[in-house]
Amino acid sequence: MFELYKNPDLDHKPEQLAKRGGAHYSDAACETIASIYANKNTHIVVTTRNNGAVPDLPAEAAVEVSSFIGATGAGAIAFGPLQPAERGWLQCMKNMEWCVEEAAVTGDYGKALQAFILNPQIPSGATAKRVLDELLLAHKKYLPQFADKIAELEAEGVTIKDDVARELTEQGL
Repeated sequence: MFELYKNPDLDHKPEQLAKRGGAHYSDAACETIASIYANKNTHIVVTTRNNGAVPDLPAEAAVEVSSFIGATGAGAIAFGPLQPAERGWLQCMKNMEWCVEEAAVTGDYGKALQAFILNPQIPSGATAKRVLDELLLAHKKYLPQFADKIAELEAEGVTIKDDVARELTEQGL
C-alpha cells in the first residue's frame, strides 16, 4: 500500500485498500473533512477528547464515540455512566493504553510490562514478560528508545521463540 501511495499520479483508491481491515476509513476521513469544512454537524464515530462523554474516564482521555462533526470539531455525544463491570473493564483497558503510551515515549520497560500485565488477554506475568521481550527483539529497529533493554535481553540470550515473529523479523518487518 505504501508503495502505491508513493506514486504522485495515483488518482483513485487502490483496489488493495478494500481487501484489508479499515477499508472504509478513507470514506469516513473524507466525510469528516467535508463536515468540518461545511459545518454539516454529521453524526460520525471518531476518536476525540472525552470531555465528559464517558463520565467514568477523565476529561482528557481519548475516546472513540459517536460525535457530531462541524466547523468547531467533534462534539462527543454523552451517554451516561457505565455499570460496575463495564466501568472496570473500560478503566483497565484505558490504563493499559496509558502505560503503552508512556512506555513508547520514554522507553520505560517497566511501564511496557505493566501494560502487558494489565491486558486481560495475557494470562500471566510470565507470559506478559515473554511476549514483551520477544516483541522488543522482533521490532528492535523500530524501537530505539528500548535499545538498552534490547541489548540486555540479547546479552541474556533471549530469543524469538514464536515462528511468526521470527519470520517477520527475518523479512525485515
